[in-house]
Amino acid sequence: MPPAPDEPRRAPVARGREAAVRRPLLLMSAGGAVSKVFAAGREIAMAHAFGTGPVSDAYRASLSATLSPVHMLTTQVIQTCFIPLCARDLETQPRRAWALFQGLTILFLGLGLLLATALLLFAGPFVALLLPGFDPASRELTAAMLRVMALGIPAYIFTAQLGALGAAHRDFAIPTVRPAALNLGMLGAILIAALAGRPLWAAYGFTGTYGLLALWALFWLRRRGRLPRAWCLERPLLGALANSLWRPLRPLLLVTALGEANLLLERTIASLVGGGTVAAIDYARFVTETAHSLLILPLGLISLSAFAALDARRSAALADRLSGLILILFLPLSAFLLLNGREILALLFLRGHFDAGSLAASSRALLGLSAGLWAFSAAHFLRRVLNARMENGVVLRGEIAAVAANLTVNLLLYRQLGILALGLGFSAGALAALALYVRHLGLWRGAAARAARVLFLALLPYLLGAWALRAQADGLGGLALQALLALLYWGACLLGTPPLRALLRDRAAGEPR
Repeated sequence: MPPAPDEPRRAPVARGREAAVRRPLLLMSAGGAVSKVFAAGREIAMAHAFGTGPVSDAYRASLSATLSPVHMLTTQVIQTCFIPLCARDLETQPRRAWALFQGLTILFLGLGLLLATALLLFAGPFVALLLPGFDPASRELTAAMLRVMALGIPAYIFTAQLGALGAAHRDFAIPTVRPAALNLGMLGAILIAALAGRPLWAAYGFTGTYGLLALWALFWLRRRGRLPRAWCLERPLLGALANSLWRPLRPLLLVTALGEANLLLERTIASLVGGGTVAAIDYARFVTETAHSLLILPLGLISLSAFAALDARRSAALADRLSGLILILFLPLSAFLLLNGREILALLFLRGHFDAGSLAASSRALLGLSAGLWAFSAAHFLRRVLNARMENGVVLRGEIAAVAANLTVNLLLYRQLGILALGLGFSAGALAALALYVRHLGLWRGAAARAARVLFLALLPYLLGAWALRAQADGLGGLALQALLALLYWGACLLGTPPLRALLRDRAAGEPR
């Protein structure tokens, strides 16, 4: 039978859409790999110089206290709202897109200056409120580091705004370079601080790097003609722009407030568990977030513009297919980390001031985090799909479910389980959000659900076999054997089960069936 008249036209469109996601994803993943090399150096340097002691706790707590309020602007408003709106307007109403960029840049820089001033003036009381379990010396160092990092907030916001403008143009160079440059700058500052015996100097890595990044990002977009060449923010446009931004933004403001409050409350509970807990859970998070940041973060950012151009049917089909591929990668990874997390942490960090006690605490945190890594990654991707479709009310409900589950586990179990409860709370929250998103998008009947059933059925035999192998070898050799077992076992599952093979064939085909 000859092809339908529209098929020759549709196939190039499908290939173009897949390429529009695949090319920037590969670029950003490569940048993420370089970033993770520098991040590993940063974490190893911090572990060797300061372990899980008060300096490491103060550094991580001050970084969280700096970024949590800033993320309310950069993550939800600049990325989640601005990128889809600007990407659409650039196609049809470029002057409106430029006006939106100019208005938000002025607004956010003003808010950034206010926030930086507030943190400079009230760092001490804020740290005392946030971290009641810290001793006075740790609180004083945390407040001093917070003041240094607060100076970098305007540059951080400006860099994020420029990166979002580039992403709306399908230019992902700034978000690709930014993590690697930041980790390199922070690594250099930590090394200088350790060699000079001046822990406070480590905080300048954040501030100095973002100052340089803001200048480079401005130069990059200017040279490529992606900055507005005239003033477009006129009075008649203000009302329409505010209305178009406010509708999707309202639920996202609550989403951000919940997410950042959840992070700060986790830090508060960690300070009550005991000294070193804040640093220990961040060492564990470095391991779980490596794969997540290499693949899921860039995929989520690209999805904000890619999914905005799809209708509901094609959006759901593509989300289902990509969710299944995420499960194929991250469920085996979660199982591997669940059994081998301690050995990985020892290989990375067990030297200098990172002693056996630090390893024990970080290993317990990693145990809880690993259980839900697959759910966290899948939920993050689906959240970005919903953001692109402007279904932010669903995202709000998912965030409420995640925060409620996380805090419930933390508050009920932290006295009995200590740092393990913080990891388990993270996993419980990720599962709650994922369940809500899957139900809303109808993915529980699709290819991703079929893949999940196969993977979970295969999980118990793998865990039993890998546990038995642990008795035969340990250390670096044992870790290599575990990695070989995981590759062979899950590779056989992938090639030997029809639902997983079908999912890969659909991915290669480029169009939903």
